[in-house]
Amino acid sequence: MVGIWFLALRPWSFTAAAVPVTLGTVVALQQGYFNVLLFILTLIGGILLQAGTNLTNTYGDYISGVDTPESAVTCPQLVNNILNPKQMKIAGIYAFLLAAIIGSYFVYLRGWPIFVLGSIGIIFGYTYTLGPRPYKYLGLGSILVFFLMGPLMVIGSYYVQTGFFNWSALWVSLPIGFLVSSILHANDLRDVNHDFMAGINTLAISLGCNKGFAWHYLLNISAFLSLVILLGIGKIPWSALLPIFLIPELIKIIKKTRASWHGDRECLVMLEVSAAKFHMQFGLLFIGGFLLDFII
Repeated sequence: MVGIWFLALRPWSFTAAAVPVTLGTVVALQQGYFNVLLFILTLIGGILLQAGTNLTNTYGDYISGVDTPESAVTCPQLVNNILNPKQMKIAGIYAFLLAAIIGSYFVYLRGWPIFVLGSIGIIFGYTYTLGPRPYKYLGLGSILVFFLMGPLMVIGSYYVQTGFFNWSALWVSLPIGFLVSSILHANDLRDVNHDFMAGINTLAISLGCNKGFAWHYLLNISAFLSLVILLGIGKIPWSALLPIFLIPELIKIIKKTRASWHGDRECLVMLEVSAAKFHMQFGLLFIGGFLLDFII
């Protein structure tokens, strides 16, 4: 049973939270602020937010009839009657509550801005597929995740370390925001037929086939373009260009996207996995670039 719940958490997705939290922390470190305990607590809190979102998302898609045994490949626990839906929802709420407990300590240390940022994270994590107007079903999922798991998490982790806002935390979050949005958009591209049959709307459905795949190109390319722009305006050090070494991987992503566009089902199914892996690789090199600058 432990193994079943572990898979229900979708632990492979946790890097989407770990990367922005760590990035915000190393930007603070570069400016002379670092507390290892606060970093560990922020990392745990970010992962709990991700876990809560994953669990309530599975529940929401199930009760809305979006998930079927054919479509819920990565989260089949409810459609295959492996876990109880009510327990899934409660587990998600518990994850949010644990994140809120950690957040309350940060509010005590840093004040109301952390309360605002944390509340936004929990509310939008829950309402992704639940509540009166789930924004995933309105075609806003991959748009809002850009802000929620890009700027919001980077700025939040930076604020926990320093106790103040700095525009640099916002600027450096942009490449990560593009790539985390790419993960969700790849998921929507894969599920476009199932989602259409379920009667919901996603950005992939709204854009249509051609523009949908073109948008996936743009999200990945924009991560690199933003790197160059940020360097040009002096917002990142030269060492933060380390993700440039991933250009061969970018080319592979583009080729897989093109193949998916032209009907290669195997590439389409693997597009989300490739996007998640690319986000993690880019994030680690980006973080490594800031650490290298700090050491030098």
